[in-house]
Amino acid sequence: MRYLPIDQIQEGMYLARNVIGNDGRVLLVKGTKLTQSYLQKLKELDYHFLYISETPDDIEEFKGPLSDEVYTKAICTVRDSMISAAKYQSLDLQAVIDVADFMLDEVIAEDVVYNIIELKNHSNYTYLHSVNVSVLSVLLGKALKLNQRQLKEMVTGALLHDIGKVFIENSILEKAGRLTPPEYEKVKRHPQYGFDLLRGHPELSLLSAHVAYQHHERADGSGYPRGLTGDQIHYYAKIVMVADSFDAMTSGRHYREAMWSHTAIAELKAAAPEKYDPKVVSALTQVVALYPVGSVVLLNNMEVATVCDVTSKKIRLKLLSGKNKGQRIELSHNSKLKIERRLS
Repeated sequence: MRYLPIDQIQEGMYLARNVIGNDGRVLLVKGTKLTQSYLQKLKELDYHFLYISETPDDIEEFKGPLSDEVYTKAICTVRDSMISAAKYQSLDLQAVIDVADFMLDEVIAEDVVYNIIELKNHSNYTYLHSVNVSVLSVLLGKALKLNQRQLKEMVTGALLHDIGKVFIENSILEKAGRLTPPEYEKVKRHPQYGFDLLRGHPELSLLSAHVAYQHHERADGSGYPRGLTGDQIHYYAKIVMVADSFDAMTSGRHYREAMWSHTAIAELKAAAPEKYDPKVVSALTQVVALYPVGSVVLLNNMEVATVCDVTSKKIRLKLLSGKNKGQRIELSHNSKLKIERRLS
């Protein structure tokens, strides 16, 4: 299984991971043999990458942080929340709280890392981004020893951290190119809009609302909307801002290419402690796979392999070259065989 730009995918290859639409439904199921028609339609829907396999027998099974059922439920809940906020300036918070519980139950119970790159397009970016940031935030919070109550407050806020974007004009949010300075100033108001909406719901912790309010603040005061510094920023927001930045950096947009995981982590490390909490960035290196599923990597014996699965203790590979081509192997922290670098 490989994660490839759609322009490099050939007719006759097989889809190795479901393609999810902006309503959480599966648009194309894994195992589908890709035709030129399918590929063209996915391009029109603004998908830039897919997980593919050469044969149906080569489609790998692996466990991500969330089950497909909970992941889909979370996407639908975020989408419904944003639609309700835009239309009625209200939220079904119980649905969000229920999803937060489902996510916590799965992420806390399992020994998982963030090992997948979700297939986003322009239409579903905000929904998938919100869910991915929530998953990353839980993994970070777990590594940083937050208790159950704290994790729930934080993940509820993370699911809704971009809710204020519903009050920004679609022409700005859906703009293909870079924003003009006046447009960017409007976008910078979305944390305030989100906080104002969320704090009006007494059943929601005010700390959850502050996640939406502060996730674009930075430790050196260069963030927005208030230019807070250091300890003025709540710890939940310090965690979510790292998750938010990482997911944004590793997601391709019209105006810039996606970074690879290890490059994004290196940039976040370089920006700490000036902008990010060093402890949170350090925790990110523990909970995110440097080489996610689908990565093609070069080993220290000069063989090439593709990543089939990653956990906190081991990484499973399929060899693509050498005398043992086609063989599946596992690397642990103590293995003599190491990954040198990512090739694609």
